[in-house]
Amino acid sequence: MNTASLIPVHMTLCGKGGVGKSVIARILNEYLIDQGATPLAFDSDPVNASFAAVKAFDVKRIDLIDEDNKINSRRFDEMVIGIVESGRPAVIDTGASSYIALLNYMRELDLAATFRDEGHELFLHVLIAGGPSLPFTIEILDDVCTSFGGRAGIMVWLNHFWERIDISGKPFLDWQVYRENEQAIQAVLEIQRMASDTSAEDFIQLLKTNRSFAEAVAPESVFNILTRARLRRIREMLFASMDAALGARPLEQLNGNRETIA
Repeated sequence: MNTASLIPVHMTLCGKGGVGKSVIARILNEYLIDQGATPLAFDSDPVNASFAAVKAFDVKRIDLIDEDNKINSRRFDEMVIGIVESGRPAVIDTGASSYIALLNYMRELDLAATFRDEGHELFLHVLIAGGPSLPFTIEILDDVCTSFGGRAGIMVWLNHFWERIDISGKPFLDWQVYRENEQAIQAVLEIQRMASDTSAEDFIQLLKTNRSFAEAVAPESVFNILTRARLRRIREMLFASMDAALGARPLEQLNGNRETIA
């Protein structure tokens, strides 16, 4: 099957909280909307449902973990079936506490192959964060690559927002985890440190107020004209990275040929 014709399903994965999974989910969802798609959006983080807090995205909250800290297979299966039957792209934000159970169940289902058989392509977005989180997020990336390399599109996000990420001054492409998994990793994207403290504060306020970029830069926005201009540049930078990583697809390829919901 030609992968360019497959409908994307994007899922954030990381067993470490506070590294920016929900921020990536927001960027992915708004990127799809900006391209003219109508994505389904799910927030399965039981602790911090910040993706669902963005009302403009109409995110559905879904609890995938039961009281025994196991995957609720019925709910997960219903979500997957709903995505497939909709013929629409999807963005799924997952919680750190469900990472191990979720990864095991995805392996059991052979989720990437299941989606592919139904005309969808699974992308797994894994974050690398600096500081104390760095070793743990590297381990998670290696685990995801081992489990889904060659089956799903593995996208690595380097989150430099709080602090620059490197190992002994080496860039990511020189790290051992990248060299060992280079064939499994489809793209490397970066959230750069902002050009100024003002831009960084603007981005933080965007996140804290649970607004989309589209809402923030609109003429009727609560933000002033300079803040709107800075947020517009940030959006353009992030979306350009997405274009390079995923390739801007025609609307009919994003939504497939089974689109029934306007």
